[in-house]
Amino acid sequence: MDASLEESAQILGASRFKVMLRITLPLVAPAITSAALLAFVASIALFGPQAFLGLPERVYFLPTKIFTLLSVYQPRYAEASGLGIGIILLTAVALYFQRRFLERKSYVVLSGKGTRPSRVKLGPWKYVLLAFSITIMVLAVVLPYSVFIVAAFSKQWLAGPSLDNLTFKWFPFVFLHEQRASRAIINSFLLATGVATVTTLLGLLIAFIDLRTTIRGRRILDYLSIVPLGVPGIVLAVGLLQAWIRSPIPIYSTIWIIFIAYMTRYIPLSVRSSNTALRQVDPSLEEASRIAGGSWKATMQRITMPLVKPGLLVAWTLVFVPSLLELNTSILLYTQGTEVISVMIYKLNEMGQFEAISALALVTVTFAMAVLIIMRKLAGRSLEDLAGG
Repeated sequence: MDASLEESAQILGASRFKVMLRITLPLVAPAITSAALLAFVASIALFGPQAFLGLPERVYFLPTKIFTLLSVYQPRYAEASGLGIGIILLTAVALYFQRRFLERKSYVVLSGKGTRPSRVKLGPWKYVLLAFSITIMVLAVVLPYSVFIVAAFSKQWLAGPSLDNLTFKWFPFVFLHEQRASRAIINSFLLATGVATVTTLLGLLIAFIDLRTTIRGRRILDYLSIVPLGVPGIVLAVGLLQAWIRSPIPIYSTIWIIFIAYMTRYIPLSVRSSNTALRQVDPSLEEASRIAGGSWKATMQRITMPLVKPGLLVAWTLVFVPSLLELNTSILLYTQGTEVISVMIYKLNEMGQFEAISALALVTVTFAMAVLIIMRKLAGRSLEDLAGG
Protein backbone atom coordinates (compact mmCIF):
# COMPACT_ATOMS: atom_id res chain seq x y z
CA MET A 1 0.00 0.00 0.00
CA ASP A 2 1.30 3.42 -0.97
CA ALA A 3 2.30 5.30 2.19
CA SER A 4 1.65 8.63 0.43
CA LEU A 5 -2.09 8.05 0.89
CA GLU A 6 -1.69 8.06 4.66
CA GLU A 7 0.74 10.98 4.51
CA SER A 8 -1.73 13.01 2.42
CA ALA A 9 -4.46 12.44 4.99
CA GLN A 10 -2.16 13.55 7.81
CA ILE A 11 -1.17 16.69 5.87
CA LEU A 12 -4.87 17.53 5.58
CA GLY A 13 -5.14 17.36 9.35
CA ALA A 14 -6.44 13.85 9.99
CA SER A 15 -5.35 12.21 13.22
CA ARG A 16 -3.49 8.89 13.23
CA PHE A 17 -6.60 7.10 14.45
CA LYS A 18 -8.72 8.63 11.67
CA VAL A 19 -6.07 7.74 9.07
CA MET A 20 -6.10 4.15 10.24
CA LEU A 21 -9.91 4.04 10.26
CA ARG A 22 -10.55 5.81 6.94
CA ILE A 23 -7.45 4.97 4.86
CA THR A 24 -5.41 2.03 6.14
CA LEU A 25 -8.10 -0.43 7.19
CA PRO A 26 -10.28 0.00 4.06
CA LEU A 27 -7.29 -0.59 1.77
CA VAL A 28 -6.17 -3.73 3.57
CA ALA A 29 -9.75 -5.03 3.85
CA PRO A 30 -9.26 -7.67 1.09
CA ALA A 31 -6.28 -9.18 2.91
CA ILE A 32 -8.00 -9.03 6.31
CA THR A 33 -11.26 -10.57 5.08
CA SER A 34 -9.43 -13.27 3.12
CA ALA A 35 -7.42 -14.20 6.21
CA ALA A 36 -10.59 -14.14 8.32
CA LEU A 37 -12.33 -16.43 5.82
CA LEU A 38 -9.45 -18.91 5.87
CA ALA A 39 -9.40 -18.83 9.68
CA PHE A 40 -13.18 -19.34 9.79
CA VAL A 41 -13.11 -22.32 7.41
CA ALA A 42 -10.16 -23.87 9.23
CA SER A 43 -11.81 -23.37 12.62
CA ILE A 44 -15.18 -24.93 11.83
CA ALA A 45 -13.47 -27.93 10.24
CA LEU A 46 -10.75 -28.38 12.87
CA PHE A 47 -10.93 -31.78 14.51
CA GLY A 48 -7.87 -32.26 16.72
CA PRO A 49 -8.23 -29.62 19.47
CA GLN A 50 -12.01 -30.01 19.54
CA ALA A 51 -11.68 -33.78 19.98
CA PHE A 52 -8.89 -33.62 22.58
CA LEU A 53 -10.52 -30.90 24.68
CA GLY A 54 -14.23 -31.25 23.93
CA LEU A 55 -15.07 -34.95 23.66
CA PRO A 56 -13.98 -35.89 27.23
CA GLU A 57 -16.49 -33.34 28.54
CA ARG A 58 -19.12 -34.23 25.91
CA VAL A 59 -18.81 -30.82 24.27
CA TYR A 60 -19.50 -31.40 20.58
CA PHE A 61 -18.64 -29.41 17.49
CA LEU A 62 -19.57 -30.19 13.90
CA PRO A 63 -16.41 -32.23 13.11
CA THR A 64 -16.53 -34.19 16.38
CA LYS A 65 -20.25 -34.83 15.96
CA ILE A 66 -19.60 -36.25 12.48
CA PHE A 67 -16.86 -38.42 13.98
CA THR A 68 -19.14 -39.80 16.68
CA LEU A 69 -21.89 -40.55 14.15
CA LEU A 70 -19.46 -42.65 12.11
CA SER A 71 -17.72 -44.31 15.07
CA VAL A 72 -20.73 -46.31 16.26
CA TYR A 73 -21.38 -49.97 15.42
CA GLN A 74 -23.84 -48.97 12.68
CA PRO A 75 -22.48 -45.74 11.17
CA ARG A 76 -25.13 -43.10 10.49
CA TYR A 77 -23.92 -41.91 7.09
CA ALA A 78 -27.03 -39.86 6.25
CA GLU A 79 -26.77 -37.69 9.36
CA ALA A 80 -23.00 -37.32 8.94
CA SER A 81 -23.47 -36.27 5.31
CA GLY A 82 -26.10 -33.74 6.37
CA LEU A 83 -23.72 -32.17 8.90
CA GLY A 84 -20.98 -32.19 6.26
CA ILE A 85 -23.22 -30.28 3.87
CA GLY A 86 -23.88 -27.87 6.73
CA ILE A 87 -20.15 -27.14 7.03
CA ILE A 88 -19.90 -26.56 3.28
CA LEU A 89 -22.90 -24.21 3.40
CA LEU A 90 -21.32 -22.26 6.25
CA THR A 91 -18.16 -21.92 4.16
CA ALA A 92 -20.18 -20.78 1.14
CA VAL A 93 -22.11 -18.22 3.20
CA ALA A 94 -18.86 -16.82 4.64
CA LEU A 95 -17.42 -16.54 1.12
CA TYR A 96 -20.60 -14.83 -0.11
CA PHE A 97 -20.53 -12.17 2.60
CA GLN A 98 -16.82 -11.60 2.04
CA ARG A 99 -17.38 -10.99 -1.68
CA ARG A 100 -20.37 -8.73 -0.99
CA PHE A 101 -18.28 -6.72 1.44
CA LEU A 102 -15.41 -6.33 -1.03
CA GLU A 103 -17.65 -5.48 -3.99
CA ARG A 104 -19.04 -2.39 -2.29
CA LYS A 105 -15.85 -0.38 -2.76
CA SER A 106 -12.78 -0.20 -4.94
CA TYR A 107 -9.47 -1.21 -3.39
CA VAL A 108 -7.24 -0.37 -6.35
CA VAL A 109 -4.30 1.90 -5.53
CA LEU A 110 -3.10 3.86 -8.57
CA SER A 111 0.64 3.56 -8.24
CA GLY A 112 3.07 2.35 -10.86
CA LYS A 113 6.17 2.25 -8.70
CA GLY A 114 7.23 0.61 -5.50
CA THR A 115 6.84 2.54 -2.27
CA ARG A 116 8.28 2.26 1.20
CA PRO A 117 5.83 2.10 4.11
CA SER A 118 6.19 4.93 6.58
CA ARG A 119 7.12 4.14 10.17
CA VAL A 120 4.69 5.15 12.89
CA LYS A 121 6.12 6.28 16.21
CA LEU A 122 4.13 4.57 18.94
CA GLY A 123 5.81 6.24 21.86
CA PRO A 124 5.32 4.37 25.16
CA TRP A 125 2.65 2.20 23.50
CA LYS A 126 5.38 0.25 21.73
CA TYR A 127 6.27 -1.46 24.99
CA VAL A 128 2.64 -2.42 25.58
CA LEU A 129 2.27 -3.84 22.06
CA LEU A 130 5.62 -5.62 22.32
CA ALA A 131 4.56 -7.20 25.62
CA PHE A 132 1.24 -8.24 24.07
CA SER A 133 2.99 -9.85 21.07
CA ILE A 134 5.48 -11.68 23.29
CA THR A 135 2.63 -12.91 25.50
CA ILE A 136 0.80 -14.37 22.50
CA MET A 137 3.95 -16.11 21.26
CA VAL A 138 4.70 -17.51 24.71
CA LEU A 139 1.17 -18.85 25.16
CA ALA A 140 0.82 -20.21 21.61
CA VAL A 141 4.33 -21.53 20.93
CA VAL A 142 6.81 -21.47 23.81
CA LEU A 143 4.65 -23.01 26.54
CA PRO A 144 3.20 -25.91 24.49
CA TYR A 145 6.59 -26.90 23.09
CA SER A 146 8.21 -26.56 26.50
CA VAL A 147 5.62 -28.92 27.98
CA PHE A 148 6.23 -31.43 25.16
CA ILE A 149 9.99 -31.36 25.74
CA VAL A 150 9.66 -31.75 29.50
CA ALA A 151 7.05 -34.52 29.23
CA ALA A 152 9.04 -36.46 26.60
CA PHE A 153 11.95 -36.80 29.04
CA SER A 154 9.91 -37.32 32.24
CA LYS A 155 8.75 -40.46 34.01
CA GLN A 156 5.66 -38.53 35.12
CA TRP A 157 5.29 -35.14 33.45
CA LEU A 158 3.15 -33.75 36.29
CA ALA A 159 6.09 -34.22 38.66
CA GLY A 160 7.98 -31.49 36.81
CA PRO A 161 11.57 -31.40 35.54
CA SER A 162 14.15 -32.95 37.86
CA LEU A 163 17.02 -35.45 37.72
CA ASP A 164 14.97 -38.06 39.57
CA ASN A 165 12.18 -37.68 37.04
CA LEU A 166 14.48 -37.79 33.99
CA THR A 167 14.09 -40.73 31.60
CA PHE A 168 14.60 -41.65 27.95
CA LYS A 169 12.28 -44.66 27.97
CA TRP A 170 9.48 -43.06 25.96
CA PHE A 171 11.51 -42.88 22.77
CA PRO A 172 12.29 -46.64 22.69
CA PHE A 173 8.66 -47.21 23.70
CA VAL A 174 7.41 -45.26 20.68
CA PHE A 175 9.88 -46.69 18.17
CA LEU A 176 10.31 -50.27 19.40
CA HIS A 177 7.79 -51.48 21.97
CA GLU A 178 4.55 -49.87 20.76
CA GLN A 179 4.15 -51.54 17.37
CA ARG A 180 1.21 -49.35 16.37
CA ALA A 181 3.24 -46.19 16.95
CA SER A 182 6.25 -47.41 14.96
CA ARG A 183 3.93 -48.56 12.18
CA ALA A 184 2.19 -45.17 12.23
CA ILE A 185 5.52 -43.38 11.81
CA ILE A 186 6.39 -45.51 8.77
CA ASN A 187 2.91 -45.06 7.29
CA SER A 188 3.02 -41.28 7.75
CA PHE A 189 6.46 -40.88 6.20
CA LEU A 190 5.55 -43.07 3.22
CA LEU A 191 2.22 -41.29 2.71
CA ALA A 192 3.71 -37.80 3.06
CA THR A 193 6.60 -38.56 0.69
CA GLY A 194 4.39 -40.29 -1.89
CA VAL A 195 1.62 -37.68 -1.78
CA ALA A 196 4.07 -34.77 -1.97
CA THR A 197 5.88 -36.30 -4.95
CA VAL A 198 2.77 -37.31 -6.90
CA THR A 199 0.90 -34.05 -6.28
CA THR A 200 3.95 -31.98 -7.24
CA LEU A 201 4.28 -33.82 -10.55
CA LEU A 202 0.52 -33.65 -11.12
CA GLY A 203 0.49 -29.95 -10.23
CA LEU A 204 3.29 -29.27 -12.73
CA LEU A 205 1.40 -31.21 -15.40
CA ILE A 206 -1.83 -29.27 -14.78
CA ALA A 207 0.05 -25.95 -14.74
CA PHE A 208 1.87 -26.86 -17.98
CA ILE A 209 -1.38 -27.79 -19.73
CA ASP A 210 -2.97 -24.56 -18.53
CA LEU A 211 -0.11 -22.19 -19.39
CA ARG A 212 1.75 -23.85 -22.26
CA THR A 213 -0.94 -25.48 -24.38
CA THR A 214 -4.06 -24.41 -26.25
CA ILE A 215 -6.11 -27.49 -25.38
CA ARG A 216 -9.82 -26.64 -25.22
CA GLY A 217 -11.18 -26.85 -21.69
CA ARG A 218 -7.75 -26.65 -20.07
CA ARG A 219 -9.02 -24.00 -17.63
CA ILE A 220 -11.43 -26.52 -16.15
CA LEU A 221 -8.51 -28.54 -14.80
CA ASP A 222 -7.22 -25.50 -12.96
CA TYR A 223 -10.64 -24.70 -11.51
CA LEU A 224 -11.28 -28.30 -10.43
CA SER A 225 -7.94 -28.41 -8.65
CA ILE A 226 -9.02 -25.51 -6.42
CA VAL A 227 -12.37 -27.06 -5.39
CA PRO A 228 -10.93 -29.11 -2.46
CA LEU A 229 -9.91 -25.86 -0.73
CA GLY A 230 -13.56 -25.24 0.06
CA VAL A 231 -14.22 -28.74 1.39
CA PRO A 232 -13.20 -29.39 5.02
CA GLY A 233 -11.12 -32.51 5.59
CA ILE A 234 -13.66 -34.39 7.68
CA VAL A 235 -16.38 -33.71 5.08
CA LEU A 236 -14.05 -35.01 2.38
CA ALA A 237 -13.52 -38.16 4.45
CA VAL A 238 -17.28 -38.73 4.68
CA GLY A 239 -17.57 -38.40 0.91
CA LEU A 240 -14.70 -40.79 0.27
CA LEU A 241 -16.14 -43.35 2.67
CA GLN A 242 -19.45 -43.42 0.85
CA ALA A 243 -17.85 -43.27 -2.60
CA TRP A 244 -15.51 -46.24 -2.10
CA ILE A 245 -17.37 -48.45 0.36
CA ARG A 246 -19.29 -50.17 -2.46
CA SER A 247 -16.71 -49.65 -5.19
CA PRO A 248 -15.46 -52.73 -7.08
CA ILE A 249 -11.93 -51.37 -6.64
CA PRO A 250 -10.80 -52.76 -3.25
CA ILE A 251 -9.20 -49.71 -1.64
CA TYR A 252 -11.70 -49.28 1.19
CA SER A 253 -10.04 -49.99 4.56
CA THR A 254 -6.58 -49.78 2.96
CA ILE A 255 -3.88 -47.16 3.09
CA TRP A 256 -4.70 -46.21 -0.50
CA ILE A 257 -7.93 -44.47 0.47
CA ILE A 258 -5.91 -42.29 2.86
CA PHE A 259 -3.46 -41.63 0.03
CA ILE A 260 -6.32 -40.48 -2.22
CA ALA A 261 -7.72 -38.30 0.57
CA TYR A 262 -4.36 -36.60 1.11
CA MET A 263 -3.94 -36.06 -2.62
CA THR A 264 -7.39 -34.53 -2.89
CA ARG A 265 -6.82 -32.24 0.08
CA TYR A 266 -3.40 -30.95 -0.95
CA ILE A 267 -3.49 -30.87 -4.75
CA PRO A 268 -4.57 -27.18 -4.62
CA LEU A 269 -1.32 -26.26 -2.83
CA SER A 270 0.76 -28.06 -5.42
CA VAL A 271 -1.14 -26.68 -8.42
CA ARG A 272 -0.96 -23.07 -7.21
CA SER A 273 2.77 -23.31 -6.42
CA SER A 274 3.54 -25.00 -9.75
CA ASN A 275 1.37 -22.51 -11.62
CA THR A 276 3.21 -19.60 -9.99
CA ALA A 277 6.63 -21.13 -10.72
CA LEU A 278 5.81 -21.87 -14.38
CA ARG A 279 4.13 -18.49 -14.90
CA GLN A 280 7.38 -16.77 -13.95
CA VAL A 281 9.25 -18.52 -16.78
CA ASP A 282 8.96 -16.49 -19.99
CA PRO A 283 7.76 -18.80 -22.82
CA SER A 284 10.20 -17.00 -25.12
CA LEU A 285 13.07 -18.88 -23.41
CA GLU A 286 11.53 -22.20 -24.43
CA GLU A 287 10.75 -20.87 -27.90
CA ALA A 288 14.38 -19.77 -28.34
CA SER A 289 15.53 -23.26 -27.42
CA ARG A 290 13.20 -24.83 -29.99
CA ILE A 291 14.32 -22.34 -32.67
CA ALA A 292 17.95 -23.25 -31.92
CA GLY A 293 17.13 -26.88 -32.65
CA GLY A 294 16.47 -28.18 -29.16
CA SER A 295 13.88 -30.92 -28.82
CA TRP A 296 10.93 -30.64 -26.45
CA LYS A 297 12.67 -33.04 -24.06
CA ALA A 298 15.94 -31.10 -24.14
CA THR A 299 14.09 -27.83 -23.61
CA MET A 300 12.31 -29.20 -20.58
CA GLN A 301 15.50 -30.69 -19.10
CA ARG A 302 17.81 -27.73 -19.71
CA ILE A 303 15.51 -24.70 -19.64
CA THR A 304 12.13 -25.19 -18.01
CA MET A 305 12.85 -27.63 -15.18
CA PRO A 306 15.94 -25.82 -13.79
CA LEU A 307 13.94 -22.57 -13.73
CA VAL A 308 10.88 -24.02 -11.99
CA LYS A 309 12.85 -26.29 -9.65
CA PRO A 310 12.81 -23.85 -6.65
CA GLY A 311 9.04 -23.49 -6.97
CA LEU A 312 8.57 -27.26 -7.19
CA LEU A 313 10.67 -27.76 -4.05
CA VAL A 314 8.42 -25.28 -2.26
CA ALA A 315 5.32 -27.11 -3.56
CA TRP A 316 6.72 -30.47 -2.37
CA THR A 317 7.41 -29.06 1.10
CA LEU A 318 3.99 -27.39 1.35
CA VAL A 319 2.35 -30.78 0.76
CA PHE A 320 4.78 -32.97 2.72
CA VAL A 321 4.55 -31.19 6.09
CA PRO A 322 0.72 -31.06 6.44
CA SER A 323 0.46 -34.63 5.07
CA LEU A 324 2.82 -35.80 7.81
CA LEU A 325 0.57 -34.32 10.50
CA GLU A 326 -2.90 -34.67 8.92
CA LEU A 327 -5.73 -35.76 11.23
CA ASN A 328 -9.07 -34.45 9.90
CA THR A 329 -9.44 -37.08 7.16
CA SER A 330 -7.24 -39.78 8.70
CA ILE A 331 -9.38 -40.16 11.81
CA LEU A 332 -12.31 -41.47 9.74
CA LEU A 333 -10.40 -43.42 7.08
CA TYR A 334 -7.82 -45.39 9.05
CA THR A 335 -8.21 -49.04 10.02
CA GLN A 336 -6.00 -51.42 11.97
CA GLY A 337 -2.65 -51.43 10.23
CA THR A 338 -3.12 -48.09 8.46
CA GLU A 339 -2.71 -45.80 11.46
CA VAL A 340 -0.75 -42.58 10.95
CA ILE A 341 1.10 -40.38 13.45
CA SER A 342 -1.82 -38.04 14.13
CA VAL A 343 -4.22 -40.94 14.73
CA MET A 344 -1.70 -42.63 17.01
CA ILE A 345 -1.36 -39.45 19.05
CA TYR A 346 -5.15 -39.39 19.38
CA LYS A 347 -5.20 -43.04 20.50
CA LEU A 348 -2.38 -42.56 23.01
CA ASN A 349 -4.26 -39.60 24.43
CA GLU A 350 -7.30 -41.84 25.01
CA MET A 351 -4.98 -44.19 26.92
CA GLY A 352 -3.65 -41.31 29.03
CA GLN A 353 -0.04 -41.75 27.87
CA PHE A 354 0.87 -38.10 27.53
CA GLU A 355 4.60 -38.76 27.92
CA ALA A 356 4.56 -41.12 24.92
CA ILE A 357 2.52 -38.55 22.96
CA SER A 358 5.14 -35.91 23.74
CA ALA A 359 8.00 -38.15 22.57
CA LEU A 360 6.17 -38.98 19.34
CA ALA A 361 5.20 -35.35 18.73
CA LEU A 362 8.72 -34.11 19.47
CA VAL A 363 10.28 -36.54 16.99
CA THR A 364 7.68 -35.64 14.34
CA VAL A 365 8.09 -31.88 14.74
CA THR A 366 11.89 -32.19 14.71
CA PHE A 367 11.78 -34.23 11.51
CA ALA A 368 9.34 -31.79 9.87
CA MET A 369 11.57 -28.84 10.79
CA ALA A 370 14.61 -30.65 9.37
CA VAL A 371 12.77 -31.22 6.09
CA LEU A 372 11.77 -27.56 5.96
CA ILE A 373 15.35 -26.42 6.51
CA ILE A 374 16.75 -28.83 3.89
CA MET A 375 14.18 -27.88 1.27
CA ARG A 376 14.70 -24.19 1.92
CA LYS A 377 18.44 -24.59 1.43
CA LEU A 378 17.92 -26.62 -1.75
CA ALA A 379 15.53 -24.02 -3.15
CA GLY A 380 17.96 -21.23 -2.28
CA ARG A 381 20.88 -23.12 -3.82
CA SER A 382 18.87 -23.64 -7.01
CA LEU A 383 18.23 -19.90 -7.24
CA GLU A 384 21.92 -19.17 -6.64
CA ASP A 385 22.89 -21.64 -9.37
CA LEU A 386 20.50 -19.95 -11.79
CA ALA A 387 21.85 -16.53 -10.88
CA GLY A 388 25.42 -17.77 -11.30
CA GLY A 389 24.59 -19.32 -14.66
